[in-house]
Amino acid sequence: MNHKNSMPIERRAFFERFPLYVWICFLYFFAIDFLVFYGTRPLLPYLPAHDLSTPLDRMIPLSPPWIVVYVGAFLSWVVSLVWIMSDSRERAYRLCGTYTIIMIVCTVCFLAFPVTIERPEVTGDGLFEWGVRLIYRLDSPTNLFPSLHVIISYLCWRFTIGAKRIPKWYMWFNLVYLILVCFSILFVKQHFIADIGLAFIVAEGAVQLARLLRIERIGFAIEKNVKK
Repeated sequence: MNHKNSMPIERRAFFERFPLYVWICFLYFFAIDFLVFYGTRPLLPYLPAHDLSTPLDRMIPLSPPWIVVYVGAFLSWVVSLVWIMSDSRERAYRLCGTYTIIMIVCTVCFLAFPVTIERPEVTGDGLFEWGVRLIYRLDSPTNLFPSLHVIISYLCWRFTIGAKRIPKWYMWFNLVYLILVCFSILFVKQHFIADIGLAFIVAEGAVQLARLLRIERIGFAIEKNVKK
């Protein structure tokens, strides 16, 4: 008996819409993110940290309500990445290849030019203030340059362009949310303006390099060898 045909209709439709390769690519994406972001941190205490604050950075006040956008980005990434990867194998493999390039560049940046930020004291007992304090406790002020918050949000917008199964309104939603994320990382004092600028450069540079190299071919080659 064909196991797939024996599934309930709803479950079968789910796996047809989101096949196994989507979840493998999704797990790979965040696995290399975790490996680079946290794997480089044990080395940082032995390296000189830099402060990239400008007069404009110092003028931006802490605004706790922006923590909603900052934290909401995590949910946005999950939805966007799964949707993008389910559009086609080619798009999923190119996205993973693009992010691999980005992670290589970020590893060099994090170790060659470590950046840290001095966080302000969070006053008040509201929900937003609690959220900021929680993020400060969970996330040390390191690995800032470039901003991975901006990079992933940028990819979530960039890879919706031209996607066949993703409506145009969602592409525009991701663009607006990308802009909001840029403001949020400044208003919760997690990043500097320079972190945003480098994030755009690294992200788009990797997109173009992956396109020129047709990096999705690596994913297809791996898939072909696994099926042998």
